[in-house]
Amino acid sequence: MGILKLTKGLFAVKDTPPPVPVQVEEKINFQDYGQHQAFMLGGSTPGLRVCLQKVYYNFKERIKDDHGKQEELKRPARISLEEQKGRIEGWQNRIKTLREESIPATKDKIETLKREQADIRRNPQEVIGDVTGKASFYIGAIILLFLTLYLFTFYSSASYSAFFKEFSLNQIGVASSIFDAQALSKAMNDGVMELVLILTVPFVFLGLGYLIHKLQEEKGFKKFGKIGVLILVTFVFDAILAYEITEKIYNIRKSNSFGDMPEYTVTMALNAINFWLIIFAGFVVYLIWGFVFDFVLDAFGKLDKVKVVLRDKERQVEDAKRQIEEMQQDIDKMGHQIDYARTKVKELNETLNRTIIPQEFEVEAFAFMTGWLAWMKGSGKSSGEMEEASTIVHEFVRVSIYNYPTIVNE
Repeated sequence: MGILKLTKGLFAVKDTPPPVPVQVEEKINFQDYGQHQAFMLGGSTPGLRVCLQKVYYNFKERIKDDHGKQEELKRPARISLEEQKGRIEGWQNRIKTLREESIPATKDKIETLKREQADIRRNPQEVIGDVTGKASFYIGAIILLFLTLYLFTFYSSASYSAFFKEFSLNQIGVASSIFDAQALSKAMNDGVMELVLILTVPFVFLGLGYLIHKLQEEKGFKKFGKIGVLILVTFVFDAILAYEITEKIYNIRKSNSFGDMPEYTVTMALNAINFWLIIFAGFVVYLIWGFVFDFVLDAFGKLDKVKVVLRDKERQVEDAKRQIEEMQQDIDKMGHQIDYARTKVKELNETLNRTIIPQEFEVEAFAFMTGWLAWMKGSGKSSGEMEEASTIVHEFVRVSIYNYPTIVNE
């Protein structure tokens, strides 16, 4: 337990001598000293505060001269001070790097990406490798459009002629038998189902052409067999339409002939020029449509490749802008951390420039309080007065020891 050298009559405020005289330079127990001072001061609150200040002052004078103890108490503060200075320096270097290197480099990257975008827009052939890519696409698209209209007209008219049309003598020509300008209106008059059939038959052939295009994207040799089957199916379909039309034309001629004519056969159809004319008017144009369709999609893919590259460049620009924003946020955050660290450095310097009161003072102060309260209890003081005295001591200790800046590694 801590002890204190006290001189005679140090806190005497009464003429009545204490029961235990304090000799000069005599070392006494703090509990006995508290009881002695309570008797001298009648256990008064102001007297208690004065005694606590005196005990604190004497403790401070003793600990201040103990340089080894002070150095030990200040060591955590010195360590924390160096750490805070190191962090400040690190943050400052990081901010300098961001401002002078990272952010300018990212801005240069953005400008480079924008120049690349402009160059690609001016010279898309650098990406697609085709100087006439855009012109080829538009020309092919126009041709494909007219071929599609032709096939729609041909197959709708041919299917109507093959399935529903009744020929007359003035309609036995190939052109008039295939291309009927009133095919849709006549099919509508015949019924809704007839009209639906005439309108959808062309899409069967267009669908077959699309399937051929998709099969070309497959890997392996099996795709050629599948493509061959689709082309064969298309040819057979065209052949059936051509056979039906030429048969109707032959039967009209037969019914209006004065001589005997044999029944129409497949051999006769294969030997008839009209049969092959209908085949070429439909099937060959269909094959041309398929080649043009592939060409247009390929040209569109090249143009789309330019758009993909431009979108990728734009995405990189947005990512770079976002990186700059994040770096600016990091700079602001580190700026706040530097300000906080500088405040801690100031507090730590103040701590190092003052005398640090160790927790040993708490032992001496509470020992003094024990003696003081013992006298109050023996003198019949109320519990309220004793509680007030205890509160005063605890508050004084808290302020004296724990009211200094906290030394922690933040």
